Parts: sequence; C-alpha cells; structure tokens
Amino acid sequence: MKIDFRDIAIFAKIASSGLLIAGFILLGYYLGLRIAEKYGLSESLPLLGALIGAALGLQQCWAMVKSVIDQVKRSK
Repeated sequence: MKIDFRDIAIFAKIASSGLLIAGFILLGYYLGLRIAEKYGLSESLPLLGALIGAALGLQQCWAMVKSVIDQVKRSK
C-alpha cells in the first residue's frame, strides 16, 4: 500500500482535532478563572468557561472533520 502526502495531511488534521478541543477547553477555563478573580464572581465560573470552551471546540472540530470527510468523498 502506497502512502502519499494527502493521506498524511488527512491524518494530521484528524489528530490535531483533539488538540483543538483541548485548547478551547483550556482557553475557556483560564478566561473563567481570570474573570472570577478580577470581578470576585463565583468559583464555578472556570468550570462553566471550560464547558463553553468544550462546546465551541467540538463545533470547530466537527467543521474541520466534516471538511476532511467531504474532501475524501470528492476524491473518490
């Protein structure tokens, strides 16, 4: 089986989708933490920020994976 550059690029996009979700979760957590510290709000705000970050990360990940799936379907 021959592996070409396109296969490696598709694999890299799929593998990086997990990092994308993790990045959004961390961003939401740290933004929630900073806002909670700055304005003296609830201690649960970082968890809420992480939850919102996870939802946004999943949305972006799905868009990226869907584009890869469409690309593969078009090439066949």
